[in-house]
Amino acid sequence: MKKGLLIGFICFVFAGVFACIYFINTANNLTDMKNLAKRYEADIQTELQTRFEKVPNLVKIVEQGTEHEQNIIDSITAAREEYNKAFTAGNTEEMLQASDALQVAITNFEENYPDIASMDLYKGFIDDYSGIEAAVNIARRNYNEVVMEYNNMVEHIPTSLIAKIKGLEPIEEFKASEEANKPVEIEFADWKNFYHS
Repeated sequence: MKKGLLIGFICFVFAGVFACIYFINTANNLTDMKNLAKRYEADIQTELQTRFEKVPNLVKIVEQGTEHEQNIIDSITAAREEYNKAFTAGNTEEMLQASDALQVAITNFEENYPDIASMDLYKGFIDDYSGIEAAVNIARRNYNEVVMEYNNMVEHIPTSLIAKIKGLEPIEEFKASEEANKPVEIEFADWKNFYHS
């Protein structure tokens, strides 16, 4: 009888030790998942802050490049208009002067801009902006995945019992605001008129 009581006691102790180990391991896993969700939430904030800071700077760079080219194109347009006025008036001397001015403007443009650099700036802006948006989306996806895993642990038995003991509640997944569902408006100063001069 004593032997059976001893075996029962040993089984009870092992079960108690196993339950304690399980409780501690599960409690630690829940804490790890909660902290990972917080980290991913911080990643979202970081990427959104990057977007907030970087996009206006990218727009300025594109606008400045476009403005510089616009000045050169304006000088070509002005020289062309002067030539057309002289041609309409039939004034050969003014036509020669306007032609020389037009040639200088075109040469200046060709030497400084064999290719339209602002197009590369716009393409670069699109690439950078796409990269920023991709990083934001990845951060949101990572957050939602870890939140789903954490919430499953908090809500499934037996881990839900340990979560209740620790006072852990499900975390809300990231959801885009109504404002975020609207397309982002990016305005470049007079960029639409750039090639219509």
